[in-house]
Amino acid sequence: GQRDFVANVSHELRTPLTSIDGFAQAILDGTAADRDAQMHAAQVIHEESDRLARLVDDLLDLARLDAGQMTFARAPVDVNALVARVADRLSLRAQEKEVRLENEVSGLPMVAGDGDRLAQVFTNLIDNALKHTPAGGIVRLRGEALAGEVQLHVEDNGPGIPAEDLPRIFERFYQVDRARRGGAGRGTGLGLAISREIVQAHGGHLTATSAPGKGSCFTVHLPLDLSTASTVSRRRR
Repeated sequence: GQRDFVANVSHELRTPLTSIDGFAQAILDGTAADRDAQMHAAQVIHEESDRLARLVDDLLDLARLDAGQMTFARAPVDVNALVARVADRLSLRAQEKEVRLENEVSGLPMVAGDGDRLAQVFTNLIDNALKHTPAGGIVRLRGEALAGEVQLHVEDNGPGIPAEDLPRIFERFYQVDRARRGGAGRGTGLGLAISREIVQAHGGHLTATSAPGKGSCFTVHLPLDLSTASTVSRRRR
C-alpha cells in the first residue's frame, strides 16, 4: 500500500542521487583527474539527473491522477495520425537499437479523448517494446475496430514476460527485471501504471499478453467516439 509506495519512491530517488553525489565528488576531489574520467563523470551526472526529472514528472502525473486533478480534453482524436506521429518520433531510437518499427495502423475511426495524453500512452508502450527487443527484432503496431471499440496493439518479439510477473506489470514500481536497477535508459517503473490510468480515464482498458521467448503484446482498448457522427450532423443543420 501507501507505505510500500513511499519506500519505493525513496529507493528510486536515492539511487540516482547517490550516483550524482559520487561522481560530482570525484570531479571535486580530483579522483576523476584526466579529461576522459571527467567526461564520464559528467555523462553519468547528466543521465542520472535526466532520470530524476522523469521520475519527478511521473510522480506528479500519478499524484494528479490519484487526486482526480489531471484534466483530460474531450475531442475527436484521429488515432491513425496519432500513432504515426509517435512512431515517427521514436524511429531514430528504433534505428539505434537496430529494431524494425512497423506501423500497420490505418483506416481506424475516431475516438474521443485527449490526444496529448493518449500520445503519452503510445510513447510509453512503443518505447518499452523497443527497450525489450533485441537487435534484429521487430516492433509492430496494429489496430482494428471491433464491437464498439478501437483496439491498438503494440507487439514485440523480445524475451517476453514471465507468467508470474504478467498480472503485476501495471503495479507502480514493479520491475520485471530486478537486475536492471539504475543506469541509463531504464524506465521509472511508473510508465505502465500511468498509461493504464490514462486509458481508464478514457473509458477504456489496457491489457497485456506474453509468452516467454515469443514476445509481448500490449493492447489499448478505447471506446469508439459515437458522438462525432451526431455532432457533425447537428453542425450541418
